[in-house]
Amino acid sequence: TGKSGFQKLLEPQLPQLPGIAPYRVVLGNVKDKLERSRRRLELLLEDVACDYDPLDYYETADQLLEPLLLCYESLQSYGSGVLADGRLADLIRRVATFGMVLMKLDLRQESGRHADTLDAITTYLDMGTYSEWDEEKKLDFLTRELKGKRPLVPVSIEVPADVKEVLDTFQIAAELGSDSLGAYVISMASSASDVLAVELLQKDARLAATGELGRACPGGT
Repeated sequence: TGKSGFQKLLEPQLPQLPGIAPYRVVLGNVKDKLERSRRRLELLLEDVACDYDPLDYYETADQLLEPLLLCYESLQSYGSGVLADGRLADLIRRVATFGMVLMKLDLRQESGRHADTLDAITTYLDMGTYSEWDEEKKLDFLTRELKGKRPLVPVSIEVPADVKEVLDTFQIAAELGSDSLGAYVISMASSASDVLAVELLQKDARLAATGELGRACPGGT
């Protein structure tokens, strides 16, 4: 297979160590990072703080594809195409097509639960009761808040358990990101405000999670 190809994958001194199989070193590191990635997601779902360094886990499919493609190119360069085009190529295709999660999870919630959540927020902020507003007033409020750059939900807000469940769901969605999640399905949606309400709650959760307005978040109707 040739030492020069391996040197593209490893630190220069590693091939000089006796008994080191270069691909095992690379893929062993991939395995360790995948295990930490899985553990990080488990901690997020359990609402437990995770202090992993971002370099110690994978967040995107591209990060996982990088070492796999290096291994593939190295094998092809040194005449091991049979190995490269076998299970390794299959794995690369699956990661490229489905990402690290293999299947994205859709979220579903009834539009009335979103209205209840906004009721709790607007009442807490002394803005009135969202669900009692007519459609025009709802749209004016939602579009104005969507254009804003500040979070809507105060950190100190206290809400009933069913409202907290909705807010927590959006928070987890923002932390996991679009690589793991697909569409957000709004049951019983009947107006534009039902869709914009979800957009606003997504935006607010994204701001709380990342401090960014532009990060992708799952969406749909």
